[in-house]
This record gives sequence, structure tokens and C-alpha cells, in this order.
Amino acid sequence: MTRYKISHGLTAAAAVAVALTAVACGNNLQDRLLAVQTPDIITVTNSNSPAGAQAFYTAAVGDFYRVIGGDRGGSSPLGLNLTGGLLADEIFAARAGTETIDNRGINPNNFPIDSWTQVSNAHTRNLRALHLLLLFPPATGGTAQLATIHANEGLVLTIAAEDYCNGIPLWDGKDEINITTATMSTADLYNAAVAQYDSALALIGTSDKTIRSIALVGKARTLVDQAKAGALGTNFAAAAALVGEVATNFTYNTVFSKSTAGVVNGIYDWMSATRNFGASDKEGVNGLDFVSAKDPRVKVDGTKILRGQDGSNVPTFNQYTTTDAAVAIATGIEARLIEAEAQLAAGNTAGFLATLNALRAAPQSYGTVTTTATSLAPLTDPGTADGRVNLLFRERAFWMYMTAHRLGDMRRLIRQYGRTAESVFPTGAYFKGGAYGTDVNLVPLQSETNNPNWSACTDRNP
Repeated sequence: MTRYKISHGLTAAAAVAVALTAVACGNNLQDRLLAVQTPDIITVTNSNSPAGAQAFYTAAVGDFYRVIGGDRGGSSPLGLNLTGGLLADEIFAARAGTETIDNRGINPNNFPIDSWTQVSNAHTRNLRALHLLLLFPPATGGTAQLATIHANEGLVLTIAAEDYCNGIPLWDGKDEINITTATMSTADLYNAAVAQYDSALALIGTSDKTIRSIALVGKARTLVDQAKAGALGTNFAAAAALVGEVATNFTYNTVFSKSTAGVVNGIYDWMSATRNFGASDKEGVNGLDFVSAKDPRVKVDGTKILRGQDGSNVPTFNQYTTTDAAVAIATGIEARLIEAEAQLAAGNTAGFLATLNALRAAPQSYGTVTTTATSLAPLTDPGTADGRVNLLFRERAFWMYMTAHRLGDMRRLIRQYGRTAESVFPTGAYFKGGAYGTDVNLVPLQSETNNPNWSACTDRNP
């Protein structure tokens, strides 16, 4: 079974001490919060205290960031930002042995498929943190902590549904000692995610606009994912209505650490510091021109070529250039893109273009990206229904480059807009030899087949 109880890292006392110090001290709070590495070695017994609840809250937040951005090399696997981007058209393998995701022929026993560990650990930690925070709420801020974990858990479930096959095993939360899993279908994951966002919204009300916006954008993203081909309008309209109150300048960023003792931005570590992966450009016939477009939303310098781990040519990746570089998870820009898609589904071409162009015409700042009022030229109507869909998904790809959105969008193009996989995903001859395969989603680690409650994906459909 996948590791649900980790046996290495901080002692229980050390984890609790870190949490208490972080609460008590404002200096270096970020690094202290993110220094808790493996809180599952805190037993159920000694975690049953206010300090234990805070230790689990701290760990759950750190593990959520790992789902998005991963962590340093060695024993820490990649986040879905990287693994999803590798299967999609955002990045390519520049390290020998990682080709089976890049070429769409996934081997469930090969690195870097172990992003699965991040997903299962974050889910488990979130459920434990929720349980303990209800038992031992802090003197102040308990509602905000609960709402944050509910919203984060919603995003974990949403992104897992977007990136993974149908039918994955996750802890059912029923027993802290004898861990058992339930096989969750894609539909189950989306439904559970919506319930988590609703819990966050019910808890926070209007008292915290940031947490409320996270839950609203996350729920709207999930409603968009749930839309059925031929009946997009209802879901898209409901999603657009949810995010109407979200400010365009809203950004929910991951918080990574300057200190290597904490959670560092794994995208920086794997793409900038060590160049295991490189930014893709027109990958496999269908891939977008992320490098050659020279778009300010994709900070890659194609004129400065470096050597990857396998000797391949890698353009200089400037999207995340430090260990603590922020990655945007949910933004007001995404809210406006959801509104634009609803307008397109409703046949409002003028409104659709106006929404997209309003984003391009105003200065935007999110994650590590900043645009100006003149850095993006206005868009014009492509003149066809297919051309407008292409334009929408291109804008989504560039606004949300390397933020764990692209793989889900590519699958939506197949599932909701009637495209074929071979017209969406990289296809044809693979640049390292052979041909691209047919995979369009990720799978759990091979070791998960040791789980008596799970043997394989239910299906690999988009």
C-alpha cells in the first residue's frame, strides 16, 4: 500500500516544537512553518492535544504545497505541476529515464510517476488535520484554519481528478490505526471536492475574502471539469456566477522556503538548478509554442540554450528562479477565464473576446509573472467555433503555464469539445526515438497494487 505513515524525519516532539515556535514567533515564520517534513510519525495518542493539532495543520499546508510544486531532489518526488506538465505539452524530459511520461507511454514503476506519493500524503494529512482541529481548536483562528484545509483538500481532489485515471485509491478516513482506502472514481473525486469547497465557504462566510476566493475559484474550476459534452452551458454558467465576486487581482500562491530545511520550490530545483526537464516548444505536432511565442506569461529564454542532464538542449527557464519562488494555484485571472468560457458556451462571442482582452490590457501580477498594459496585443475573433475554442485554451495555457492546469484542460478538449487525443496531445515521432504512445492521464505508483483494496485503474479514458 502507498505510504500513509512515514517513518523518517522529525520526531513528534520536534514537530510540535516547530509548530509552537511558528505560532509564537513572527520572524522566519515561513521557513518554520514549512520545516515540518514527516508528521505522520506523531502517533495518534501524542497528537491528541492542541499542539498536535497545530503540528498537523502545519504539515498539511506544507504537503499541499508539495502536491503543486514538489520539493527538492533525492527522496522527495515531483509535484503535479511537473508530472502533469510532462505528460502534457508544457515541458519535456531532459533526464534519461523520465521519457515514459513525456512520450505518453507511462511505466507505473518509473520515476517521476511518484508524484502519486504527494497526492496520497496530502489527502491523508488534510483529513487528519481536520479531525484534530475539530477536537482541539486553537484559541484564535481555528475557523480560518479549518476553512483553509477544506479548500486545500478540495484542490487536491480536483487536481487528482484532472490528472489521474478513473478509479484511484485514497484513504477513506475511517480508521487512524488500520489504514484502508476507497477506490474513488473521477466523478467521486469531483463530488467530494465540491463538498470540501462548500464546507470551506460555510465556515468562512464573508469574514475572510482570501479563503472565500480560494474556495469559489476551486469550486468553479470543478464545475467546469464536471460539464458534459453537449451540455456545457449550465455548468459553465453556474461556475461563472460563483466567481463573479472574485477580484481579478486575487492570487493564491504556494509559500515555499528560502531554507533547504523547509519545503522548497521543486520546479526551480528540477528545471532551473539541475535541468532535468526543459520548457517545450511545439512539442509533438500539437504542442503550443511556449518558447518561440516569447510571451511574457511564459518566462523562458529560448536564445540562451543550456545542457540538460542527458545532454539535450534546454532553453533557460526563468519562471521559477529561487527556492522560494511562488506558484499561483488559484487566481482572479482564472476566474475571468471561467467567465469567458461561459460566454463562449452561451454564444456571446463579443463578450468572450472582451473578457479575454480586458485581462490582456490591464497589468497583471501572479506567482512570479508580471504583465503590463502594453505587453499583450488585443485578440481578434478567429471567425470559427473551433478557432474560438483554440483561442480560449491557448489563453488558459499561457496565463496558467506550469500551475497544474494544462493536463486537465487538454483532457477537457477531448471530453467536452469532441477533439481526438491525437489532435490535442503530442503525437507522432518522439524526439528521443520511437513514437509517442496513447496515454492521456497519470496512474498511481506500481507499489499501490500491493494495496488489497485496489488493483488497477477502472479505465484510462480522458
